[in-house]
Amino acid sequence: MRTVSFSAALFSVTLCLTAQGSADELSAWSSNFETAQQEAQRLDRPMLIHFYTDWCFPCRRMEKDVLSRPTVTQVLESRLILVKLNAEHHPQIAQRFGVELFPTDVIVDPAGKRILSSTGYQEPDKYVRFARDAEQMYVANSRPTTGSPVGVTPEPPAEPLLLAINGYCPVMLSTDRKWLKGDPQYTVKHRGQTYYLSSEEAMAAFEEEPSRYAPQLLGCDPVVLMDTDLAVLGSVKFGAFYDGQLFLFTTSENRVTFKEDPERYTRTRVVKNVDEIDRPLVR
Repeated sequence: MRTVSFSAALFSVTLCLTAQGSADELSAWSSNFETAQQEAQRLDRPMLIHFYTDWCFPCRRMEKDVLSRPTVTQVLESRLILVKLNAEHHPQIAQRFGVELFPTDVIVDPAGKRILSSTGYQEPDKYVRFARDAEQMYVANSRPTTGSPVGVTPEPPAEPLLLAINGYCPVMLSTDRKWLKGDPQYTVKHRGQTYYLSSEEAMAAFEEEPSRYAPQLLGCDPVVLMDTDLAVLGSVKFGAFYDGQLFLFTTSENRVTFKEDPERYTRTRVVKNVDEIDRPLVR
């Protein structure tokens, strides 16, 4: 029988963060339109407005299966300001956005201009992609269009350094369960990510068998991947070893969920390259 083993150092760190994570999930959705819009303007983020009614069965189903799902909330709140409004309590706002059927989701820019909208129940993965599409449209429309001087060819932007597991040595982590910072002089690139190793011996071991030491799914959270079909990088604060392989998670709750049924989450789709990793475009 296979078991999940946790690094004691990681576990002690996540214990003190669990309560804060739960509080964040509860406060992710605002019920005050004006306050949410002010926050959208302050952070320069789009705003997702979810309109519902008490008598709407698809609304209740979406609340239970989608809006209250932690993995969905984690992805949404990293890129949008979230607000839920009962259309019967806020008829003027519903009328302003032409809402007549429920549930309806409207994504607007900080000034209140519509970007995208959707009516009816949405599955978690489709709902997340709907939000991501709106974010991409907002960012694309917000970028200034400036040309280059005649005869001058703009240089392509430098490729960002994708430092795996925050620069910790994956070999020491796998063999000794120690979080030891690697040394940039012992650098190995693997599947688009850069790893720092702690010694020549560790570098040689990693180069010989990188799949043994590198985190699974390129370090993406398997629970988020299963629920939303998005590859979102996990954190070194929340890790688990399963069958000798390292998995990283975005929250301690996701790590617990994984522990309850690891077989389910290790059968999710594979993240093959760094281009598949999803990151918020709006900070």
